[in-house]
Amino acid sequence: MLSTHSVKTIGAVVGFAGALFLTVATPTAAQSDKTLIVARPADIFTFDPYNTQDDRSMFTQLTVFERLVKLAPGGRGVEPELATEWTVAEDGMSATFKLREDVTFWNGNPLTADDVVFSLTRAIDQTGSWGFLFSPIQSVEAVDVHTVKFVMSEPFAPLLPALSTFAASIYEKANFVARGDTAGANPMGTGAFMLESWNRGQEVVLIANPNYWQDGKPYVERLIFRVVGDETARTLQLASGGIQVATDVPANQIDQIVAGGGKVVTVGGSAVGFVTMNQKKKPFDEVAVRCAMAWAVDRESIARSIYFGRAAAAKSILPTSTFFYDADTSPIGFDLDKARALLASSTVPDGFSFTATVPSGDNTKLSIAQIWSASLAQIGITMKIEQIEATTAQELYNTEQFTMRISAWTNDTPDADQLMGVALDYQPQNGLHSSYRNDAARDMVLAGRSELDPAKRQTIYTELQELVNRDCPFIYTVEEDRIFAVSPRLEGFVPNSQGKYSFENVTLAN
Repeated sequence: MLSTHSVKTIGAVVGFAGALFLTVATPTAAQSDKTLIVARPADIFTFDPYNTQDDRSMFTQLTVFERLVKLAPGGRGVEPELATEWTVAEDGMSATFKLREDVTFWNGNPLTADDVVFSLTRAIDQTGSWGFLFSPIQSVEAVDVHTVKFVMSEPFAPLLPALSTFAASIYEKANFVARGDTAGANPMGTGAFMLESWNRGQEVVLIANPNYWQDGKPYVERLIFRVVGDETARTLQLASGGIQVATDVPANQIDQIVAGGGKVVTVGGSAVGFVTMNQKKKPFDEVAVRCAMAWAVDRESIARSIYFGRAAAAKSILPTSTFFYDADTSPIGFDLDKARALLASSTVPDGFSFTATVPSGDNTKLSIAQIWSASLAQIGITMKIEQIEATTAQELYNTEQFTMRISAWTNDTPDADQLMGVALDYQPQNGLHSSYRNDAARDMVLAGRSELDPAKRQTIYTELQELVNRDCPFIYTVEEDRIFAVSPRLEGFVPNSQGKYSFENVTLAN
């Protein structure tokens, strides 16, 4: 029987949006109700949020660490996690958080304000990968052992959603200092699961935290994140009982999964197909070239033929559940005549050749590349498609050794500030490793972050979406669901509104 969990919140601006606030053997019978295996296409890179740039590392950090607040169901606000309550000054220039007093790290040491100050002082460092998310925070201070205070240099509209992200994870100061350069492989958190082992390139093994502050949780004793690069292999292992959760499920496998007794869990509105061009490489530094390629994407065909009705043509780089999403910003469609005219106005009017990378085993991204390649050929552009192992492909992207990357973006927070910040503020990650620079866009991003009036924030983000549709710094393809396949024995697996998952509430039936 098909079991679908769907979370979709379409573009409403409410709540905190403008306010401050390889085949694997089947587990033995003795292990089957205690071990949960999750198959993912690639390994993690680090447990240190400061330098994290890939989804798998982010999701794992959401499992081992906790934050002051977490997204509420539906993604319209936040609710307590390590903080029990908070107050925000009326002028938005400070905020105070009270910590739970019954929380310890895995080693039994108590969580204190010093640990929060240490973790979040690193998080707000503007030289870190995600420091921009917290740029208005001037300092994090300990008021007493269970109270912390944020002091802002200017009002900070998305403070609460930013604090719900992996980047605001809390970890033990003493462990991090003692570990030094190896801290990213040796975490010490308060989460429901703690690290047992990490066999790089193969699997991360977590075990239940005996000191977890939520009594009786977690319900499983061992959680394994296993690398299974091929999407078909993940589906087959789910059917055989070798795994209990498969991530990154393609839409064309849903019927097979359901027929085999599996369940499907979907999250809509949080992900959009995304193409990143390395603009240090010519001719991608030209607006006319980028926009010509953007107008050559047949989004309707991609949605229909690859996603089987579980996707729609994207109209913005923002996913639809993002606050301040606006579909009426002159979105880019499919028009080969317009694409030819744009290319004719560039320095390469007769076309050119380039190589695009997609993760090996990801047939969905490969199919997108193939459909797009056929359209590009009609305007004189030759796309060579290179399939690379997923972890290696991520590393090439992180180090900017790629030409074009076909992937997807998934929000960590429903606020538009995250994607607009990382993509259009060229300081944190060099414009999502694209080398795109536009001072006007960056100024608008900073203005949107400090503006407390939701209506004024909407105006700013609408203008930014219009700018993206004119300048084509990135190419969006389709609005897609995040799809997970789970064993019929699994209960309690409910990703949040942005498709992020944790496992403290999950149970496995015999």
